[in-house]
Amino acid sequence: MAHELTFAHFVLRTHERQLLSNGTPVTLGARAFDVLCALVDRAGELVSKTQLFDQVWPGLIVEENNLQVHISTLRKLLGADLIATIPGRGYRFTASVTRQGGPLAAVPVPAVTAARSIAVLPFVNLSDDPEQEYFSDGLAEDVITKLTRSSWLFVIARNSSFTFRQPVPPAAEVCRTLGTRYLVTGTVRRSGNVVRITADLVDGVHNETLWSQRFDRPIADLFEVQNEISTSIVSAVEPVYLRREELRTSQSETPDMQFWELLMRARWHFWRTTRENIEASRVCLVKALEAKPDDPSCLSLLAFTHMSRVWAGWAPDARQEILEANRLALRAVSQDDTDSHAHFTLGTALSCAGNLPQAIAELEHALFLYPEFSSAAGELGRLLAFSGRTDEAVEYVLQAIDASPHDQHLSLWVRTRAIACFVDEDYAGALKYAFQATAKRPDWFFNYYLLAACQAATGALEDARKSLQQGQNDRTYTLQVLRIGHPFVDEGVFNRFVDNLRQAGWTG
Repeated sequence: MAHELTFAHFVLRTHERQLLSNGTPVTLGARAFDVLCALVDRAGELVSKTQLFDQVWPGLIVEENNLQVHISTLRKLLGADLIATIPGRGYRFTASVTRQGGPLAAVPVPAVTAARSIAVLPFVNLSDDPEQEYFSDGLAEDVITKLTRSSWLFVIARNSSFTFRQPVPPAAEVCRTLGTRYLVTGTVRRSGNVVRITADLVDGVHNETLWSQRFDRPIADLFEVQNEISTSIVSAVEPVYLRREELRTSQSETPDMQFWELLMRARWHFWRTTRENIEASRVCLVKALEAKPDDPSCLSLLAFTHMSRVWAGWAPDARQEILEANRLALRAVSQDDTDSHAHFTLGTALSCAGNLPQAIAELEHALFLYPEFSSAAGELGRLLAFSGRTDEAVEYVLQAIDASPHDQHLSLWVRTRAIACFVDEDYAGALKYAFQATAKRPDWFFNYYLLAACQAATGALEDARKSLQQGQNDRTYTLQVLRIGHPFVDEGVFNRFVDNLRQAGWTG
């Protein structure tokens, strides 16, 4: 490829990875830039989707929607006429291209960040019957397919990871070969009418098992068992992987952190929920967005920092913070409308604005895009509880808890069960779950507010006063902020909640 290609009023400098429009640099994501290079280099020719996937996402399984999103971005930037779709086959760059400079040595597509990538190895068939290998392979393939729906992971393609069969080399060697850090491995053993499946998430660099689980299931329907187990594996793997990455980057002393390290450190600070940590999270995200201005994950987490400031009572103007959270969430969705985490964020932001019907629709869509997304299931349960649809709420919360017992949202999901019981006037049940939620996250002040309301509802006013004192801690928590965090659809239920807090001594 020539190192400078000119078309219309654009100049594409491949060696500098820069696109100029009338001499002014244009912001373009790394993947979109690589797609553009592939098309412009073969201007006038058909470039198949397979060729684009091989060049831009080497060794990865990527849904076609991802390519379509980048094509759409390029058309908005360059003009719709410059990239023609050849139905069922691929794309053709239609502009006349002038090439300047001699060909350079081939510039490799940037390697997938090892920290973000994960490989699923074929599950080992330990049964006596070699024909059972179809089931163990099918299980691993199911895990690969479902993991690709996560917006946080790059998943190594099956054709690459399935080359490692028995005997499997050491984990570090597999990771070096595949250019990844994490491996999902497993075994399948069938005995009579029972199948035993084990699965592990391994940090190949340190040869350390981060998560391990065993599943014993009767074989009534192998396809049903395969779907159930693969869903459980995927739901558990993502949060464990993210917590590992957050911890790893939080301990790094590198002064010039790159995008991924900044994003993971932002997550690490975010989950510590103090004013100082939320601000540190925002600082990291602003720096990360300087590198990738339109990254949906960064925009989504930044939206959550604005919501956190409101929930905690720190926002000088709660309405303005919620408006900004909604703006950032909408921007994240507009950058990639297939990003489940962006829709999850938008749903939460809409709930803060009091628009529960639309918020619920966003959460349902997030689960449609990524059915194994436990956080979306848990948040959907929360909003359904505030809407009075308590039976449905509990179903979604139990789905989230069962699928992802290591998730950092766990306290919120248990808290939702307390809310559902409070709505149904089952105060004994509400108190039980409020205690459990507080035990799981004693640093979350709003758990003490809920506990105080439930204790007051059961007549334990002295205990309620003590709980409220633990939660207040010189915090300004107004009625407006309480309503944002507790969007009960039924005004009568909200008033009942407030009355119980006032009995406990709240004057907000």
